[in-house]
Formats: sequence, C-alpha cells, structure tokens
Amino acid sequence: MGVECKAYTENAMLKRILVDFTLLRSKFPNLKCGLLQLESQLTGDYSEIDKKIIFGSHSSHTIMSHFDVDLNIMTLLKGERKIKEPIHKPGYYKPLLPENAEKVINTLKKLLKEYK
Repeated sequence: MGVECKAYTENAMLKRILVDFTLLRSKFPNLKCGLLQLESQLTGDYSEIDKKIIFGSHSSHTIMSHFDVDLNIMTLLKGERKIKEPIHKPGYYKPLLPENAEKVINTLKKLLKEYK
C-alpha cells in the first residue's frame, strides 16, 4: 500500500500524486493508494469529514478520471484550507477530533484487511 501524506492538498498536487502512483502501479499493479491530508484544498466536500459519504469535487474527479488509480482520500481536519492562515501557528489550529482519526484508521483497516 502506498500512502501520500500532506498538510493539505490542492489539484496541482493531486496531479503529481496520481502520476507517482501510476508509476508505482506499473511495478506493483495491485498497489492500494491513499492520500492522507490534514486539511483539504480540493474543493467539493473533501473537507466535510463528518459526512458518511464524501463525493469530492468536479475538478478533482476530472483529474482523477485521466489516471488508472483508485485513490482513497482521507482528511483529518474539518473545513477547507485557508491559504493565508498558517496551520502551524496556534491562532489557526483546528481540533483533531477522535472520531475523525477513527474514521481514517477504519479506512486504513479496510484497505489493509486482505493482507491480514
């Protein structure tokens, strides 16, 4: 399994991630691919992490449609990334709720289940 970890992701970064996974999948065709991000800048509902089903965004889906990669996008912090607010400064911290971490852990468990 390959997991890309980012503080946040926007669509230009998404393209690079998909190219990297495409190259890895040429060597490991059964590779499961994940993107773990603190915050999302992908628009759509990627930042609405308390929803049961996340549909994503039109722009991200358009980019992903050009790649043969099933990318599991996992977001830890609720709310869209605000570029002018540095996430490493205390005034801009967002809470990491246990249920959000649990959701990511459960997604990773599902992805890794066949290797148990």
